[in-house]
Amino acid sequence: MSAANRQELAAGYASGVPVKELAERFGVHRATVNRVAAQAGLQARRVPLSEQRQTDAARLYSEGLTLREVAAKLGTGKDAVRSAVVAHGGAIRSRGSYFRKR
Repeated sequence: MSAANRQELAAGYASGVPVKELAERFGVHRATVNRVAAQAGLQARRVPLSEQRQTDAARLYSEGLTLREVAAKLGTGKDAVRSAVVAHGGAIRSRGSYFRKR
C-alpha cells in the first residue's frame, strides 16, 4: 500500500468512515485497516452494539449460529457478539461445539 493510500485510509478512519467500507475501498482486509490506523497513532474504535442488536446477537447465538456467523450477519466482530451473549445471560459454547436447532 502506498504512503498516500495509507494517509488517505487513516484520514477516513479518523473521520469515522466504517472499517468495512475502508477495507473495500482500498482492497485490504479489515485487520489491515485497523493496523494502518494504529500505526498512524489513531485510537482504536470500539462501537458498542445497541441493546436491540445485543438481544439479536444473543438470540441468534442461542439458535445455534457460531460467534463468527452472528458477527457476519450483524456486521460486527466476534468479541462484540461474545459480550452480548454473556450480557444476556448466555453461555459461550466450547470451541468446536456446534449445533443447530431444527
